[in-house]
Amino acid sequence: MARYVLTITELAKLKNITSETLRHYDRIGLLKPDSISASGHRYYSIRQYERLGTILELKKMGMSLKEIQEYFDNRNLNKSYLMLKEYQERFEKELQEKIQLNEVLQQKLQFMESLFSLPEMETVFEETFPVRYMVTFGRESGDREEHAMAFSKLENYIKEKIPIIASDRVGVFADERLLIPSDQLMPAVPMLLVSPKNAEESYLKKIPGGKYVCMYYRNGILEKYHPSFEIIKKYIKEKRYTINGSLLQIYKIDVTLTSSAEETVMEIQIPVK
Repeated sequence: MARYVLTITELAKLKNITSETLRHYDRIGLLKPDSISASGHRYYSIRQYERLGTILELKKMGMSLKEIQEYFDNRNLNKSYLMLKEYQERFEKELQEKIQLNEVLQQKLQFMESLFSLPEMETVFEETFPVRYMVTFGRESGDREEHAMAFSKLENYIKEKIPIIASDRVGVFADERLLIPSDQLMPAVPMLLVSPKNAEESYLKKIPGGKYVCMYYRNGILEKYHPSFEIIKKYIKEKRYTINGSLLQIYKIDVTLTSSAEETVMEIQIPVK
């Protein structure tokens, strides 16, 4: 019998864990009591305090109980070193991924903050865009289910972890039929705005840079005419502009950020010369 013996309650209290945790370690063979009385009470040697401390430190590092059991099996200095080195390399890889994810989240929060100061709805403004890029299959849909399927597939071609939520990248490009009053969905091509390095080249398409006449509006639907388009059509006519390419219809605030239709915001961008 060891000189210093601890009950299961005493050992649990020393390490700030529960007695049930020690019972579980006993059941899986990770830390068995030094002795068990005839009445079934578990007693631990003070020497087992050190093994328990090692178990808890490895657990804090993120090791699973199975990995901790492997750590103790036929243990020697070289094996311990190699296991800890392998775990550290795995941990560093996970840490880098989390750092990258945190950077993406910071960018998305900055984007969301900008949404609180959008220009007034249905107010036309001009903007000069550089050359931009999109991923697209290049096929018109004109159908809600078709374009939903297209967006789902396009996401697979973007080499990013969270490409859609809190972004203004989802949209369609269409011809001038989109500006003609109609209750029907108009044929348009689903697309996602991307950085060239984050997309499959076979589905990458360049969006010409230049002057665009733009406007934000609420309660819009992709591939569908909106009454506010009359405002932007009048502006283009008064400025004596001509439409110079495909129109872009893009979600600014969508269902990834709100369940309220009143909060949904879309933007139309019309290239002009």
